[in-house]
Amino acid sequence: MKYTRNDYERFLNTEIETQVRKYEQVINTKALVLKERGDVFVGKFLKIQQNGQAVFKVRHTDNMPRRNSFWTATCFVGVMASFKNWGDNSWVELREQFQKAFCDANCIWISKSDDNDFCLVGIKGLTSDFAELLEREHPIIAFGPKDPPLKYLYNLIDIVKDESCATTKSILDYDEVRDLWNPSIINATTDLNLLLMKDFQDTNCVVVQGPPGTGKTYRMAKLAAQLLNENKSVLVTALTNQALMELAKKDDMAPFLEKGKITKASLTVDESKELTNLQPIVDNACNAASGNISLATFYISSGWAITAEEAPFDYVIMDEASQALLPMIAASVKLGKKIIWIGDQNQLPPIVETNEDIINRFKWQSIVKGFETICRNFDYKSYMLNETFRMTQRGASSTGVFYKNQLRSVSEHQKVSTNIQEMEHRGGPVLIPMKLKVGDKSPENAFQYIMDLVSRINDENKERNKDKNKKDKEDIEIAILAKFRDTVRRLQKKFVLDLPSGLIPENVRIETVDRVQGLTVDYCVFLIPNASTRYSLEKELFNVATSRAKNNTVIIVDESIMRENMPEEVRAYFLKAQDIDAESIDNNETEGIHIKIKGKIDLSQFETPKQKAVKSTTKKNIYIIDTNVFVDCPDIISKIDNKYQIVLSAKVIDELDKLKITLGEEEKRNVEKALRNINNAMDKPHVSMELSDSSLLPSDFNRRSPDNNILTVALKFKHENPILLTSDNGLQVKAKGLGIATITLKEFLKR
Repeated sequence: MKYTRNDYERFLNTEIETQVRKYEQVINTKALVLKERGDVFVGKFLKIQQNGQAVFKVRHTDNMPRRNSFWTATCFVGVMASFKNWGDNSWVELREQFQKAFCDANCIWISKSDDNDFCLVGIKGLTSDFAELLEREHPIIAFGPKDPPLKYLYNLIDIVKDESCATTKSILDYDEVRDLWNPSIINATTDLNLLLMKDFQDTNCVVVQGPPGTGKTYRMAKLAAQLLNENKSVLVTALTNQALMELAKKDDMAPFLEKGKITKASLTVDESKELTNLQPIVDNACNAASGNISLATFYISSGWAITAEEAPFDYVIMDEASQALLPMIAASVKLGKKIIWIGDQNQLPPIVETNEDIINRFKWQSIVKGFETICRNFDYKSYMLNETFRMTQRGASSTGVFYKNQLRSVSEHQKVSTNIQEMEHRGGPVLIPMKLKVGDKSPENAFQYIMDLVSRINDENKERNKDKNKKDKEDIEIAILAKFRDTVRRLQKKFVLDLPSGLIPENVRIETVDRVQGLTVDYCVFLIPNASTRYSLEKELFNVATSRAKNNTVIIVDESIMRENMPEEVRAYFLKAQDIDAESIDNNETEGIHIKIKGKIDLSQFETPKQKAVKSTTKKNIYIIDTNVFVDCPDIISKIDNKYQIVLSAKVIDELDKLKITLGEEEKRNVEKALRNINNAMDKPHVSMELSDSSLLPSDFNRRSPDNNILTVALKFKHENPILLTSDNGLQVKAKGLGIATITLKEFLKR
């Protein structure tokens, strides 16, 4: 078998330890420091709206929360409600000593307030008890780091430890085989329910792959309705509450809602107001009943599986199955007599905190990507939905590179009606190449372009609706996506502070890619900053980001994007986006292809003054500074002319932080001074930080070596003119061997 039960336990315990360690690093920090960093914010409660959302007033000088971010809302006793009285207390000390009440919270909107010193923040997901406290006391609430979902992981440990369970044994103790994935292709008119009911006469488990826009949730609702009409007990389980609510809102569920046949675990105030007939699951206890459907997240249903001696439900439908760890897949077979897993292994896998290098070292990838493991190693009856209702044929053809070019469009709209110059009337992707600053995750010129584009889309739609009746007016939905939370947070803040209305438009959603699976919009903007680009170009993430739009997906990239390393499917997508036949080009030739600009767009209006000043055909000097240089010369950043870019390796910051403990007094003072200088310099436009990328190292290099981690940052900028500033002879040798220029501190100071 591929894994022993100890292997599963080891992975799950490692993930728990990693989550706890990262969480403790945050909560053991002074609460006031967290507030300055944006990891804590404070708001005065104003009211609860009719839709169940709570409104808070927050100073706009604070780091505002990201829209659609998750927090722990905490009410402190007495004077500790004011952050001015927190003193040197860490966040955990505040909660242990002064916490009065708390609950999970989700920030869903931000707007300006009538008071120019404040903004308004909308919060949902509050429990009824916490909402009652807010309305009773109108307190100040502190929003801090969300508690990690450790209970879910502990539940899965209990599942894998039970070696006597025959049903989970069939999943967990599998033997790795050649790729068995060979699904039957299902088009939009095929009656999937009929096929599934026929399959369940001979098997207990069926797998359905649903690429973007193929109607997964619609199909699930149809199936659930049929099963309820047959008086079956049904569990629908998914990673997120949002996915469960989307199912409950489908038309096929309406008759059962009215009859009180649909129940949900952890029902929140806003959910109960959105669907007034949705019933709570009492005490979140397993409530399987004939003719009823239960909605529960993995967090809850994994707990039900531990105590289930016999399957309590007739049917289990697992939505977002690609977000399930393999032990969660195993848990689902304990809960139902018949199982339908529906997901997409070409979209995002579960998010785990364990380092990628550790996962690769212990070969835990198949535990993490549970749905893909089921698809590849089990000969279950399987289907792939191959017709998308979302995208035009050009869009489906581009996204089809991730699905062996089997994706087809059945959308009623094959032409995009717009006069916006850069848009493509056939729909699908539009590439906008820009000169993006190296290492900058919040490029100002890209931000300006995005705001201008959103304004033009909304103005055009407003003009189109001008003479229409209210019922005939068209609503346009826009998503702006990025890989990095910092990018999203700063762009949201720019919208709030720069727009005259002080509001992010209601039809605009600015979000990280990992939060939008299942989202459908009219237009999508995907910003790929010129920083740690490999993360934005990951195959599954890129697929999710570029497959949300019915009309056009606008992808903002650096002009040199085709020189980056990327998965072949992503490269093929870029080529298709430029109407280049990828199959006719040798892979070795693609790096020489330049991105074509559709039309003649004057992007210079979105360049920063600095970009206009330094525009040149020559390569740029970029300084990467080693740890030992900061120890010997803590003022080194100020000694480099600010016309040059300085990129700091995150590993250097980490090493300096550790050296504060081990060095002598004088060197310790130097390190502390260096860290202060770095902190001050990070606000300057020519200074940025980059993470290491061990995939850039030759195979003979030790990927765990701190020096090699620093070296990879220089390798990221090899297409420019990186200069590694180091006095370490060994690091100099390796850098020179890989074509990276080096200079010692002594040589540099002589200049």
